[in-house]
Amino acid sequence: MFILLPFLLAPTTTFQQPTAQEFLVFPAGEGVHEAFLVLNPDASSSPASKPDLEREGKEGAPGPPTPGFLLHSRVVVETPDFALLTEFSRSVDADAILDPFHEVEGFSLVELPTIRRAVEMALALEALFGEGMAYLDADRPKFLRYLPSDPQFGQQWHLRNTSNQAADINAEPAWTAGWTGNGSVVGILEWGVQDSHPDLSANFNSAASENAGTSGHGTACAGVAAADNDNGRGGVGLAFDAQWSEQLAGSSSRTASAFKYRNDLNDVKSNSWGPSDNGDFHTFSTTERNALRDSTSTGRGGLGEIFTWAAGNGGLGDRVEYDPYAASRYTIAVGAVGDQDTRSYYNEQGSSMFVVTQSDGNNRGIYTTYSGSSYTSNFGGTSSASPLGAGAVALILDANPNLGWRDVQHVLAHSSRKIDSTDNRWVLNGAGHDINYYYGFGAIDVYEACLLASSWTNVSPVQEWTSGNVSVNQSIPDNSNTGITKTVTVDTDFKVEHVELVMDVDHNTLGDLRIAVTSPAGTISVVAKTGGSTQNNLNNYLFTSIRHWDEDSRGDWVVNISDRDSGTTGTFNLFQLKLYGNDGGHMGGFQISTPGLTSGQVSTVSVTGANPTSPTFLGYSVTGAGSTPIPGLGVTLGLDSPRQAGGMKLTDSNGATSWSLPIPAAAAGIDVWVQSAQQGLASNVLALTVQ
Repeated sequence: MFILLPFLLAPTTTFQQPTAQEFLVFPAGEGVHEAFLVLNPDASSSPASKPDLEREGKEGAPGPPTPGFLLHSRVVVETPDFALLTEFSRSVDADAILDPFHEVEGFSLVELPTIRRAVEMALALEALFGEGMAYLDADRPKFLRYLPSDPQFGQQWHLRNTSNQAADINAEPAWTAGWTGNGSVVGILEWGVQDSHPDLSANFNSAASENAGTSGHGTACAGVAAADNDNGRGGVGLAFDAQWSEQLAGSSSRTASAFKYRNDLNDVKSNSWGPSDNGDFHTFSTTERNALRDSTSTGRGGLGEIFTWAAGNGGLGDRVEYDPYAASRYTIAVGAVGDQDTRSYYNEQGSSMFVVTQSDGNNRGIYTTYSGSSYTSNFGGTSSASPLGAGAVALILDANPNLGWRDVQHVLAHSSRKIDSTDNRWVLNGAGHDINYYYGFGAIDVYEACLLASSWTNVSPVQEWTSGNVSVNQSIPDNSNTGITKTVTVDTDFKVEHVELVMDVDHNTLGDLRIAVTSPAGTISVVAKTGGSTQNNLNNYLFTSIRHWDEDSRGDWVVNISDRDSGTTGTFNLFQLKLYGNDGGHMGGFQISTPGLTSGQVSTVSVTGANPTSPTFLGYSVTGAGSTPIPGLGVTLGLDSPRQAGGMKLTDSNGATSWSLPIPAAAAGIDVWVQSAQQGLASNVLALTVQ
């Protein structure tokens, strides 16, 4: 049976990373110990990066390291007793060279041949003289801070919110780091843009554009994404060093052509339009669907065109899933949050909602370009949210132009900021992602997204699984919350990205229905909810959810449909479940896997890609995914109330080890979540059911 032990490990000063870098922890001043990844600790100076062990990612793992540090093999010591310092230092290391720091009285420098020996000296001197009195000398990253000089930039709270600093897209540090959208072309796909606007003309790319006419709406969108900077006019776009283009929407064939237009030049296309936000179930043509699919296959030299889409302004009376453009797995549905960092009143809900960005809907509107040479301070809706998201994508591609279209979605899913934390719709999915029907993965933090993108490993080619048509042919109980439940078992194991549910239902009032999918990890996606629609029938209607992102595909997936109002009745004819994902190889190497847990047998759980020859622990939970800090390891586990399974293991020279766990016969049917951890590192989370 599982052995229950606390997670305990005394902090260590060093351990070897899988790369040539080494992890060092040492005094860094002010009584603080800091951790660094050091490129060459046996040199007298070395570049280093700082792991993000304190500001954890949304899925419970540390964020990417911050580069730009330079460590030196000398220790700064504060003491008036130079004689004691000299005697003690040379007793620790005979090669120590001491020098009073003449510029500041009471300080001295102790030089060592290598950084590694300087770390040992700093620890010894701190123990002698006290916390904060000895620390390694280091150069920390320094930046010239950049803010645009445009006269109305102060009105652009969505870029820099001085009254509520958390409630903006966090553009300033991204710009300061040099990520400004350079090299990308953002398409504004609708009914025209005033390309001669004096704040837009300098960034206009005519070669990437169709003749689409002019409109104030399109001009406002273009300004949000890519208005020029430092030109003495108006404000700026988020991606002010990107270029922009225009494409023309219209009939299904006209729009399909726009989707595919010059995707050798265009990188991202923003769409601030869609079907009526009236709570009805809408469809789009196979021509448009296939054009989106082909664009993600062939655009950007095969990396895939990226489409952002206004998630809709229908408020609580509509859902993103009912808009086939915004809900498509080939697009990024962008909702709206206001200047108070809460949901814009018109923002929709749904399992297809991917992220939100700043727009109107609390107190203030968005300042941007408008018709002729004018400006407006009252632009808003998800019409404004989509081009802001597109501008963020341009900055992300500036940080890493080699990202595929699915990689951009991953970067946003892993880096977006949880907002409105008191909203009770926030849940953790089985992979540790915070998800919300109103906010998706949260608000785009463009700096964190760029930082993650800069070190992102691209995902594998898409893996797919489909149930095929599952015949049901049952009458749906009228006015019942129970409805009909069907289960399909997935025996293929990969990391889920999108889940599609195709439903064929005969019913005279679709507004009576609630439809949901539940994953093996227990995450629920409500894709249709009772409302005002009086439409008839779902004819192979496609619903999409992103709420199962990074969960494991294998296990039982449950589809439920219920008729929650009296009167009209219907029949559940058939359905298909489709899963799309990847092999998990992009997740940093530290992976946990198992063929499964079988009751009454010894089951194997393995890890690969961890730190070699390092203590490694296995944790589990029977209550679900969660967020639990483990201070002794410097990690946060994506488990609720974790306990230790088995004993500590040392990984081999390749960073691999395994546990053999006797599973009690009585454990059959129990859900369990499993994760491995080392000092400063945590693996993926497996959601399993004991067989």
